[in-house]
Amino acid sequence: MESLNERFEKGQNMRSLMAQGDPSHYTLPGIDQLAPDLKRIINEALFGQIWARPGLDSKHRCMVTISALTAQGQLPLLRRHIERGLNLGLTPKQVVEVFVQLTFYVGVPAVEAAMRTTKDIFEERGLVFTPTQVYDTGLSADELYEIGKKSFEEHIGESSLYPIEDTDSIEMELGRLIDEYLWGAIYTRPDLDPQSRAICALSAMTVLGQYDRQIRRRIEGALKVGVTPQQIMEVFVHLILYGGYINSRTAMRVARSVFTEQGINA
Repeated sequence: MESLNERFEKGQNMRSLMAQGDPSHYTLPGIDQLAPDLKRIINEALFGQIWARPGLDSKHRCMVTISALTAQGQLPLLRRHIERGLNLGLTPKQVVEVFVQLTFYVGVPAVEAAMRTTKDIFEERGLVFTPTQVYDTGLSADELYEIGKKSFEEHIGESSLYPIEDTDSIEMELGRLIDEYLWGAIYTRPDLDPQSRAICALSAMTVLGQYDRQIRRRIEGALKVGVTPQQIMEVFVHLILYGGYINSRTAMRVARSVFTEQGINA
């Protein structure tokens, strides 16, 4: 059994990888001055245990963290983790695409704020960024809708599993808009693979406390595109100290029920 000092050293090593020589990444403003015991606990538990777990690679852990902080609007910490993501190998295009992916999950204001922060970081680092522009404005709305329906089936499954009873309702209109733009225009973009898109969506939904059929379907979809049960559970473990253990444990129970329904041992 490892000692707490060994956990602390693992945490410091992880923070060194993230910092890449930037001393500001070792500080926890406020906590450093007011609660040194808490700083030690965070170093051991978050960086020495959770970030060091083998179930997710470091790039996906960065995506999970960035997605969660964007959903919560935690801009100072988001800035730090965007920098860490770049230090750990995320490309600028991947970072930006995480925010594009999250638009319908967390809303335009949160994404706009995250993009402003990211733009500042790129400029500070002297990164030359060429935006990905693939949205086909020559499509008709019906064509985009058909692309979205196909994309939904590829990423989630049959849309008829949870039908809307009143096909003339406002909810049906909203469903079509989501099919067109979330599934037709965003999920079909390059720069993130389907597994990464699923992980980002699950991360945001978890910290926002979404435990209805939406997160259940998102878990089903993650499995469909190749995210392993272990990776799904590891997303929730990773979020314990970013979104709270209650949210994580509730999401884990939903996932466990999905695995049971599908005959998956995890």
